[in-house]
Amino acid sequence: MRSPTSPVLSLSITLITLAGWAGTAHAGPSLGSAEYAERNFIQEQVDALLRDEDFDTLEALAKRYRRSGETTTSGTPKLTHFYDGFSNLYEAEKIPVGQDDPARDRLTRWVKRYPRSPTPHLALASALLGRGMAYRGYGYSSTVSPQDSAQFHDYTEAASAVLKDCRKQCASDPNWYARSAFAGMLLGWDATDMLAVVDEGMARYPGYVSIPFQAAQYFSPKWGGTPYAVESTARRALETVPERERPALYARIYWSTAGGFYKSPFAEKQVDWPLMSQGIDDVLATYPSDWNLQNFAYFACQAKDKAKTRTLMDQIKQSIETNVWWEDEAYYACWRWSHEAS
Repeated sequence: MRSPTSPVLSLSITLITLAGWAGTAHAGPSLGSAEYAERNFIQEQVDALLRDEDFDTLEALAKRYRRSGETTTSGTPKLTHFYDGFSNLYEAEKIPVGQDDPARDRLTRWVKRYPRSPTPHLALASALLGRGMAYRGYGYSSTVSPQDSAQFHDYTEAASAVLKDCRKQCASDPNWYARSAFAGMLLGWDATDMLAVVDEGMARYPGYVSIPFQAAQYFSPKWGGTPYAVESTARRALETVPERERPALYARIYWSTAGGFYKSPFAEKQVDWPLMSQGIDDVLATYPSDWNLQNFAYFACQAKDKAKTRTLMDQIKQSIETNVWWEDEAYYACWRWSHEAS
């Protein structure tokens, strides 16, 4: 019999703890990490340019990201983070619908300056979604007051209306599909309407990860779906990309939606771990960032793949990413378990 301090017992306790944290995976990279610095730079740039009403530079920046497909060192699209900048900025402050909102006024002036460009419309929709989430938060709906719920709903409906009205020109940007799907999830669209948007988006922009990420989140258990619905959605997305790209996309989809599971994504055994493991290798071959390494080591530990966990953890060079492991002991438990003699 193993002692109470054995690595396996410690790991079992750790995995139970990690499962309880799964729903809070909205958090991004930890302060001080390279990935955080990249994303934060984009957000600060967006904030400063909008404050100065430098709409020309904002337009040029979005156009560059659309054309180049630039990513961060982890492989996520900078264009997505560009629009996230507007969501995140506005999510930080509650301003009731109908009250003076100088920031929204700036966005409206941008729309008037560039009415045919997708960028200001998508920025405005992102900002409205952020304002709504300032009232909604990321907890259970039962924790939201009726007053805050009403504000959330009004802002989300307003964002959805912006997206619907600008579809003709905005669908030239892949984020129209991702933002529309997010708004639809918040508004409780039925699956048919959701799939109509994401299927069209994935067909038009194969490999633009933000679209299948949002689809998988919609079908996750915490949004009323099931683990097997997530798996079906992932498989649906894989059909839109070349075969060589499928493992990496599969791994990223499960990473993106991990917070939508009540327990580990691996609890129901629906995950094709060999495919995800290959995807991890493929992602790291192109994007060997420490942020990726630590997240993938976390998943390998949850999947109880000892050899994979050890291989990945041995490559980690930076300090523990708190937003990956949530507590240092989880990291050390996985390290001890993966390095114990079999």
